[in-house]
Amino acid sequence: MKQLLLKPFIKGSMVLLPLLVTVWLVWSVLTSLNDLGVRALQLLHPDLVLFPGMGVVVMLVTLLAVGLAFQLNPINWVYQYVEDAFLRLPLVKTLYGAVKDFAAMFDGDKPKAQQVVLVEMPGIGQLVGFVTADHVPEQVSESAHADNLLPVYLPMSYMVGGYTLFLPKDRVTYVDWSVEDAMRFAVTAGISQSQARHRHHDDHQPHSSQPSGRAEQPQKEEPQTDNV
Repeated sequence: MKQLLLKPFIKGSMVLLPLLVTVWLVWSVLTSLNDLGVRALQLLHPDLVLFPGMGVVVMLVTLLAVGLAFQLNPINWVYQYVEDAFLRLPLVKTLYGAVKDFAAMFDGDKPKAQQVVLVEMPGIGQLVGFVTADHVPEQVSESAHADNLLPVYLPMSYMVGGYTLFLPKDRVTYVDWSVEDAMRFAVTAGISQSQARHRHHDDHQPHSSQPSGRAEQPQKEEPQTDNV
């Protein structure tokens, strides 16, 4: 009886929990964005909130406007000046710098700096790593007496943390793998892989009516007879 109920319970949890967690996270993000947008509108005028979800629309338009504005050089210069002053604060510098550097790993406009690599571990195997920059700090290169080092971030499965190593270039192998897919694979120990992508790939495979491993046999022609 225990085994009879345990297997369906585990199966139901595997199907339902990821869906519920995903919906909850998306709903939480949308609710937070909507609250910020509604508060901004209420500061301008209380009657500007015309329909539910208007705060999300305001935040999306704001993000789009900020992205367009940062394409102008004067605004970029002002932002760099403010950010430099902002980063002089001790605690803020650590938190803001770490979050910004981690988010920059997923920037598609910087393919040369952030690349997926395999790190050879003698006698063990290979680890998935991410080259976070094309050079190391001068203090590190001078102390190690090497100019061929690369900073490589090694994530840990099912954990937020990881390790950053300074490795020789000949110890890493570059892989044609997107940062998002590689990070998802490494953090979930290879369990989380897109099933929809596999189904989409399988749908485009040619289907054969013949069983696998058997060659198609030519059809025998029926003898033709003339009607008398």
